[in-house]
Amino acid sequence: MNSKGYTELLSKRIREIPRGDIFVTSDFSDIADNNTVRRLLKRMADNGEIKRVTSGIYYVPKVSSILDEPVPPSPEKVAYALARAYNWTIAPSEGTALNKLGLSTQVPVVWTYVSDGPYRSKVVDGAQIDFKHITNKNVTGMSPTTLLVVQALRALGESRIDRTAIRKIRERLSEDEIDKLVAETGRSTAWIRRAVRRIAGEGADE
Repeated sequence: MNSKGYTELLSKRIREIPRGDIFVTSDFSDIADNNTVRRLLKRMADNGEIKRVTSGIYYVPKVSSILDEPVPPSPEKVAYALARAYNWTIAPSEGTALNKLGLSTQVPVVWTYVSDGPYRSKVVDGAQIDFKHITNKNVTGMSPTTLLVVQALRALGESRIDRTAIRKIRERLSEDEIDKLVAETGRSTAWIRRAVRRIAGEGADE
């Protein structure tokens, strides 16, 4: 297939992606090899059809109906796009995890994620995204929701896990997610396991 054919296929796929969503070079590995996709995406960015977030990562911006300006990409979407590009497993940590579970109303100054990849820091449109390495045993075998809850519990610390925190976490989870949470934290620290049992309704809060 020639360059024009690849471009048409790539453009068609990108038009199907919701505005504001992030895409990475490897998302189009079924269309062409990595170098070809990189070259075509760069050309589209140079032409103003898409916007480049950072190396190998792009998006089609939403336009604010109020300001009539492109809306910056979500730091969370950028974080997960980076993880997808580098094949990392990540989960929100610290203030990011608390915010996502409704345990804090503060928008994080630094969006922090734990990762089985290397330590890495990125600044995208003024938002700092930090990846902190943790060992595979603390990530492997856990679903994204379980990882999120565990990181939020760690951010709170044992002494700050009260009835309100337990209730807010429980309200965010489906029954299936709670079942997975219990099953996937069987080897976690004892106080994490106790908190999980409370979330599942097996502890003092019921």
